[in-house]
Amino acid sequence: MKELIKYLVIRLTTRHARTAVDIYQVLYPIKEKEIVYVDRIVTTSTCDNISVSTVSNTKSKKDEVIESLSYLKNKSNKTKQDRESIYSLEMVLKNMK
Repeated sequence: MKELIKYLVIRLTTRHARTAVDIYQVLYPIKEKEIVYVDRIVTTSTCDNISVSTVSNTKSKKDEVIESLSYLKNKSNKTKQDRESIYSLEMVLKNMK
């Protein structure tokens, strides 16, 4: 909320919005956030005050491509885009080996 008020005061004293943004960024630099990558998904379920955690392994890129390819091949009505996607996935899979 404080940031909004600061920006509005700067905006009232400048002619253009972009100028106000530039001035605000100079006066109050944005702190860069740390990027966190998740390599596996953890789900937790509770039942009667008992906590049970399970860890599911993430699939490799190759497994995801194979799964997508099998889904597209098993579709009953394939569109032109489906056929193009099948071809593309087969080429990607061929290059992964």
